[in-house]
Amino acid sequence: MKNQLNKAQWMEILQNDEITYNLDLSIFQSLYSFENQRAYASQIGLILGYKGKRPQGTINLEIGNYAKRIAKHYEINFTVRSNQEYKYWDLFFEGWDEGRFFVWQLKPELIEALEETGLTGEEYKPEEIPDSESVNLFEGAKKTVTVNAYERNSKAKNVCIDYWGTACSVCGFDFEKVYGQIGKGYIHVHHLTPVADIGKTYQIDPITHLRPICPNCHAMIHSNNPPFSIEELQEYINK
Repeated sequence: MKNQLNKAQWMEILQNDEITYNLDLSIFQSLYSFENQRAYASQIGLILGYKGKRPQGTINLEIGNYAKRIAKHYEINFTVRSNQEYKYWDLFFEGWDEGRFFVWQLKPELIEALEETGLTGEEYKPEEIPDSESVNLFEGAKKTVTVNAYERNSKAKNVCIDYWGTACSVCGFDFEKVYGQIGKGYIHVHHLTPVADIGKTYQIDPITHLRPICPNCHAMIHSNNPPFSIEELQEYINK
């Protein structure tokens, strides 16, 4: 029963816009931003702006349609469920129950294809470094803000910024007002809850759990362990 594609095939699929739509990439990129590339479909739905009781509904539907498009070009025998329906999601993900949620985890071959094609959805700014790199800096070295993958994910950032705007939630600085067109849309986003403190059943919502923060305030927030809250940093500014 072949329901596995290799990295080279995934690279072809990801770059074929007749098979892979923007929503498909958005699903993968959102999932990639989570630790170990695993999350609930409902979390992905929240990142992509779907609300209601079942934010995962559109995601599940698209995964099925995407699998069918792929099957027209590649030989795939989908896993059959006990009710004789096909299990489409396991073409893309490993999956298992976790309490009342069902977890998806990107398959290794798909992760590698996303990375080699540059389609992970992560964005880096000059003053940030990947959380996979060492943060043990020598004394006197340029200070760097370490940003987790979720904060670098363009989909999550866009949802946060669309709701909260681009002004810093700490000091109110707005790059566009000061720098004009070159500053339009520029801002960091900050995760209010340290990623290390997030439990397995924590449902991340970009509107609830992210805030736009300017680079200076972002660096100051992370100058303390645990990080300062927005309110604590505002107290320093207002002294």
